[in-house]
Amino acid sequence: MSQKWLPDIGVDTTGELLELTKISVMNAIGAGPAHRRRLDSIDSRIVVSGVRGKSSATQWLHDVFHRRGNDTFAKITGDEPFTLHNGKKRKITRSEQVRLYENERELRRASGADVAIIENQGIRQYTTRLVNESFISPDVIFLINVREDHMDTMGGNRTAIARSLSRAVPANTTVVVGESNPTLRSYLTAELKRRNATVKYVEPPEWAVEYPGSEVVFGINEVLKAVDEPPLPTAQVDQKLSMMMPEWRVLPSGRIYDAAAVNDVQSTEIVRRALIGNSDTVIEPLVNLRSDRRGRTASFRRYLSSLVADGHAERVHTLGDDQHVFANTADFRVQKHDDTTPPSTLLEELFSTGNPVFLMGNTVTDTMRALQREIKSQTTGRIPAALTQRDKEVLQR
Repeated sequence: MSQKWLPDIGVDTTGELLELTKISVMNAIGAGPAHRRRLDSIDSRIVVSGVRGKSSATQWLHDVFHRRGNDTFAKITGDEPFTLHNGKKRKITRSEQVRLYENERELRRASGADVAIIENQGIRQYTTRLVNESFISPDVIFLINVREDHMDTMGGNRTAIARSLSRAVPANTTVVVGESNPTLRSYLTAELKRRNATVKYVEPPEWAVEYPGSEVVFGINEVLKAVDEPPLPTAQVDQKLSMMMPEWRVLPSGRIYDAAAVNDVQSTEIVRRALIGNSDTVIEPLVNLRSDRRGRTASFRRYLSSLVADGHAERVHTLGDDQHVFANTADFRVQKHDDTTPPSTLLEELFSTGNPVFLMGNTVTDTMRALQREIKSQTTGRIPAALTQRDKEVLQR
């Protein structure tokens, strides 16, 4: 039985898998041949995969191709999914259960597109591969990076996540790899070569490697080259890099940065370093926990332990589920906060030490959403990241 239209949800038994496959095939019966013909009519099909920066890369690629006169379609997933067709934005309406075959439905609306850029929404090796093989059949996959996220479904460490992402690549596909870690890059290369993939690497200049999103910005040019498009000029690359730089929000009580949407510890640390530069600034971290992201919680516990040990933080604040478990297994001081605490009161407590506040972990909870709204309402200004003078000159070219 075909499994081309399997919903993007987890299954634990063969029986569940077969049943879900039957339901999916019934829902999409007759769509397969027409969808394949539709894919064949698109000149360039690009899938954006990896862990961090997929939405930005997808939207930027759409904008580049659209400005160059191509009939361009893009699909951006996440908390607020939407599509872009020649600059026109349309919100994606979803039921409670996210289904992979929404890709077929959305592409059906993109009649006449010459270029399609799709953010891969899979959170398992199987569903990631299914998006690639059955729904998009890409000419190019932009595998941006390998970070510690979706560890409960993609693998318990970065090597396992790299395995899941590389094994989801169809044979004979061109893959642009943005991951810079030498060990992971070597592993990805070996796995991709087994699929007869053509591998191209993103090589940001040395001064930009530690900047948030540098692999996204410089990777765009590698994707363009892979489909025989001229690269962006240097001034546009520098402009996009500057857009990725974080800024402190200034509140009456002090500085704060919301990195909760970043989700993985590697990206969180890159943002922290960009904000404080070479200073010995001690931050006041608040980690928002979710019981359905246990792997992420464990990853942040290890990360925060190293921050405290290195003197970059003295204690850690917590919100959300499993605070007691987190506190009992942590080897650092933890201050728990009730989720019913008014956001303004919570901010007062976070700023009580005078240290700049740094939010991390998870953003999709009612408490964090309310806190974000309060931060926005109290914002009086912004302070740029701690750039060196050389970096400022490059970004101002």
